[in-house]
Amino acid sequence: MASHPPISDLQQLRDTFQAELHNGMKFWLKFSHDEEYGGFFNCLTEDGQVYDTHKYGWFQCRQIWTYAYLYQNFDEFRTTEVLEAAKKGLQFVRDHLPMRHLSGHAQYRCYFAVTRDGKPYRIQRKPFTECFYVIALFEMGKVLGDESLKAEAHKVLAAYAHWLREDSSDLGAPVLEGQPPVSPLNKVMMLLSMIMLTVERDSAFFKEHAKWCVDRILQHSQGSYVLEILDKDLKPIEGSEGRLLNPGHAIEAGWFLLDYWQKFDSQNVDLLHTAIDKFVTAPMSYGWDEEFGGLFYFMDKDGFPPVHLEWDMKLWWPHCEALIACLMAYRHTGDAQHWQAFSKVADYSLAHYPDKKNGEWFGYLNRRGEVSQTLKGGPYKGCFHTVRCWALCVEHLDAIIAKQQQQ
Repeated sequence: MASHPPISDLQQLRDTFQAELHNGMKFWLKFSHDEEYGGFFNCLTEDGQVYDTHKYGWFQCRQIWTYAYLYQNFDEFRTTEVLEAAKKGLQFVRDHLPMRHLSGHAQYRCYFAVTRDGKPYRIQRKPFTECFYVIALFEMGKVLGDESLKAEAHKVLAAYAHWLREDSSDLGAPVLEGQPPVSPLNKVMMLLSMIMLTVERDSAFFKEHAKWCVDRILQHSQGSYVLEILDKDLKPIEGSEGRLLNPGHAIEAGWFLLDYWQKFDSQNVDLLHTAIDKFVTAPMSYGWDEEFGGLFYFMDKDGFPPVHLEWDMKLWWPHCEALIACLMAYRHTGDAQHWQAFSKVADYSLAHYPDKKNGEWFGYLNRRGEVSQTLKGGPYKGCFHTVRCWALCVEHLDAIIAKQQQQ
């Protein structure tokens, strides 16, 4: 039978994640700030050298949100350096990311990448840069007491909901005869995440969209698995796309659901158990590599060869999401099995990802757990998943410790 951890173990892990937060942020504060043009260098080697000066919109915005969150919630980061970097980053993205030359909802589209001085470089047909633009604006609105930033965030959020629920033609993806309309888990869970971070419960937008997101996410649990893609009627589709599993996304959706439950629906015991059982415990089970440890990146539900060549790599971010989700599950239930799951992920992550010399975590391991790519930042890794994970783990462990001390 799984046992509960003593307070000393809780405190030790809390201090470990606090140290990771300190060392990781030391890396980003030292190497990523572009003092000449504003914003942040995204593409950094393991020791902080800039190997490409292009700036990727979603990580510009993620870093702004991260700085703003830490500034508000951690004394160590309530500094002029953090605030000024966030403000300069905000000015950069507001000046250079939005496609304001367009009209209607399309004017809220954002460039995926720009040059160092902000010239448009790349557009994606996916609205994820816009997601992080929303939370960056809103979080900085909270920091600065600027309601106009929050209002701008809500306009982009409304456009995202329009693209997801009504008409996605602004995104520029062609409509092909043989390609059925689909419901991807990641786009729905991102709408829920933005709502949780930026929208009041009594608002019309919350009432219209929050429960819709929750219900739709829950439908992605089909049998024993969380499917990444369903058709528009939330039914499985044929082929490898319909069998695609992404354990990291499923687990991240799980803690988004737990966050919604805690803040807005805490009397709903069924939602609590479904979020944990279907979206945390299940993908932790089928997604875990029993031979080498760690979570697989992609899987095929029926055991066919996954079409993604990187399917068996052990990426940093699914483990970050699993740390948060398992810890939340333990905090909200007191069930020791969730502590054991958290400990398993923590043991693997702390043994494989940290760069003890330079700070921050490596992001890309092969199946055996060996570092296969030494970059600390790039188009798809930056100052977000690790820092958010460390910060939330510290906060959840503080809450668990405080509760145990009161018992």
